[in-house]
Amino acid sequence: MHSDTCLRIARKQAACQRACPAGIDVPRYIRAIAAGRFDESLSVIREAIPFPSICGYACFAPCEVGCGKGQFDQSVAIRALKRAAAEKGGESWKNNLNKKPATGKKAAIIGAGPGGLTAAYYLALKGHGATVFEGRSEAGGMMRWAIPEYRLPREILSAEIDEIRNLGVDIKTGTPVGSVLELKQSGYHAVYIACGAQKSAPLGIPGDGLEGVIGAIDFLGALNSGKPFPVGKRVAVIGGGNAAIDAARSAVRLGAREVKMFYRRTRNEMPAYPDEIDAALEEGVKIEFLAAPSMIEKQDRGLKVTFDCMELGAPDKSGRPRPVCKFGFNYSEIFDNVIAAIGQNVVLGSGFGISPDSKGLIGVDGSTLSTGVDGIFAGGDVVKGPASIIEAIAHGKLAASSIDRFLGGDGNLLLSLAPEENEVSIGFYTEASAARVEIPCLPAGARTGNFEVVEKTLNGYLARKESDRCLWCDYRQFNVELDFEGCKECGYCMKVCKMGVFSQGPRFNAKGYRSFEVKNPRNCVGCMKCFYNCPDFCIEIKGVE
Repeated sequence: MHSDTCLRIARKQAACQRACPAGIDVPRYIRAIAAGRFDESLSVIREAIPFPSICGYACFAPCEVGCGKGQFDQSVAIRALKRAAAEKGGESWKNNLNKKPATGKKAAIIGAGPGGLTAAYYLALKGHGATVFEGRSEAGGMMRWAIPEYRLPREILSAEIDEIRNLGVDIKTGTPVGSVLELKQSGYHAVYIACGAQKSAPLGIPGDGLEGVIGAIDFLGALNSGKPFPVGKRVAVIGGGNAAIDAARSAVRLGAREVKMFYRRTRNEMPAYPDEIDAALEEGVKIEFLAAPSMIEKQDRGLKVTFDCMELGAPDKSGRPRPVCKFGFNYSEIFDNVIAAIGQNVVLGSGFGISPDSKGLIGVDGSTLSTGVDGIFAGGDVVKGPASIIEAIAHGKLAASSIDRFLGGDGNLLLSLAPEENEVSIGFYTEASAARVEIPCLPAGARTGNFEVVEKTLNGYLARKESDRCLWCDYRQFNVELDFEGCKECGYCMKVCKMGVFSQGPRFNAKGYRSFEVKNPRNCVGCMKCFYNCPDFCIEIKGVE
């Protein structure tokens, strides 16, 4: 892929790194893998997050959406490479992990999920006493209780939590917090609320409280606690998110003969990760689109569920088409169990000390995560609603930075765990390249009746082969120019560019066309598709040397 002709220019932040909420230096850790330096790769990842293995298993990989290789064929398997680095790298990252002297200040963190543990990790490194209060019997939050083992093994989760304990973080499990103000009064100088959204939202239809109906979070929590909810032969799962997919795939493994998901929109609007949807279909899960339950009734030994047929209307606030009921069009099916996975709610006690808004969330200053109450911060699901592991980690880092400043520190969380990267010499590339490696997986027929991990770790050869597909966008810069007067508003440039380089501008040219504009030239990867698809050749792209 890389030629012998070399290019040496200043480094920029690649689109994949900008797409990562936690800012992981993706190209740098991939280059280390390509050179066979897995220790160094892991150190680069750990400069940004404390959970490389967990993210290697269960992250939804927004970095891959921003990957420049996707402009040519398929994006680099960034998440799988992170997992390979985490499992093949050693402990050299610890050599440069320096903990600051004790400051005498104490911070309390409510919730031992990814956000709370991340905040505790960085606060401990800054020399502050960090105590995490967790209401459940084990730490991990939704990583432990809502993600099935076939996606995230418990030993992987526990090992990375132990690394945080090793820094001196005190994790008090089985210790729910009833009042945030009492924590302040008991001697903690700052508090971070990261208790998550741990209650399934009810369906809100007649019969949703009948025996045999259960929320997805309760269903998955029981499963991961070792006391799985008994399922019958036919199971209905209501919803189209990741919790719905996890519940459906788990029901298959628990012995259900038919598992059917019902989603009120189409697959294009499903919030679940595409790879997880594909895996569910491989395992025999059926998905019924444009269907929403309106009633559940007891019938003999089963549950009769009535569904309304839906159609897509105008976009709602989320930008997705609004599902509209087709009145007079409905049907019923009989199931043994119904799993509700339409959302999650935050639960705060009446005496908690911080009042939620009308949506049950805590309002904060977006730049600091301060609640407005002196020394009390909040983040993650309790602020944004149900989100991802990597988003919770990003909030945990922001909270740690803000709390450190509040406690008298500089708020600087930058770590230097890997050797500095010397000047990199790269070659020009062409569109032709090797296809994305196929991630080895457990055959679909072998997944029933067990929770063995489905996706396997790339071996050293495949990891290096996949790493070599990376374009090193951080070392490639292009000037993108568009002839304003020549533009005829065809929009082909924006249609063929997946990197968000172009946008339709507000101005009209002399020919009466509202010209397109170059919005994000730094995202350009030089594929030239916009140039070749522009009928009037009003785009010019030049490499910067």
